[in-house]
Amino acid sequence: MTGARAVVIGDVIDDIIVVPIGPVRPDTDTTARISRHEGGSAANTAAWMASRGAPVDFVGCVGVGDLERHGAVLRDLGVTPHLSEHPSLATGTIVIVVDGEQRTMLTDRGANAGLSADAVTDALLADAAVLHLTGYSLVDAFSAAVLGALIDRAHAHGVLVTLDPGSAGFIADYGVAAFRAALQGIDLLLPNLAEGRLLAGTDDQAALIDSLLEIAPAVVLTDGAGVVVVARRGEPIIEVPVTAVEAVDPTGAGDAFTAGLLTALLAGDDLVDAARAGVLVASQAVTRAGARPPR
Repeated sequence: MTGARAVVIGDVIDDIIVVPIGPVRPDTDTTARISRHEGGSAANTAAWMASRGAPVDFVGCVGVGDLERHGAVLRDLGVTPHLSEHPSLATGTIVIVVDGEQRTMLTDRGANAGLSADAVTDALLADAAVLHLTGYSLVDAFSAAVLGALIDRAHAHGVLVTLDPGSAGFIADYGVAAFRAALQGIDLLLPNLAEGRLLAGTDDQAALIDSLLEIAPAVVLTDGAGVVVVARRGEPIIEVPVTAVEAVDPTGAGDAFTAGLLTALLAGDDLVDAARAGVLVASQAVTRAGARPPR
């Protein structure tokens, strides 16, 4: 895959990040640091990939009037954007309340519901080596049949399909069995531990990995500051250590990890070395506010 492009399709979000100064006090004021950033799991991954030198096309949907703003930000980061405007819904917005390494996210998916899988054209796939998606799009934009057709089209072009499940809460809302069934055909699954436990229905690591490998032939499981587990059918499980850093904002760390991993795969690295690259990029991401690399 050396030198090939990636196509990323999925969510574009306006993040409002709130870091309270001290405990939150109900029914009165709590002083906080509040900042606004462009975000969205898929868009974040595309941005971090471009920041690492990967050629990447991003497909997404924003609200009316936001096409140029979000497009310009992505272009400044080196991403080639393919954005559409929803005729009535605003750009998706998340209020993220940060408490150390924990986050509470209040989400309005907005225009992301208008995302069309047809926007990933055969021309884009013809130049791609990787197609990356998130589970967020399955929740509000794609049916299982639409996702399956997109996976089939990608495979017909010889494209590796990767997916980050995105949100344990949304997986639970969608239904675990239905979510698992919709992911059949994915080549590489990239869950965090909470998502992996929910999808597998167990906390036992060996059973968890075996269950996830029923969905995809390769799985990379992250656990925040814990080790990264790389598993492939018929091969020994390998653990990749994570170097501890002082986190300023964990928002988007998983997206940055995915970007580092996919960029390394595009460069020809094997999956274990790619996971190490993902750890490096994620450790950089958490040391600054916001989910994107600096413009």
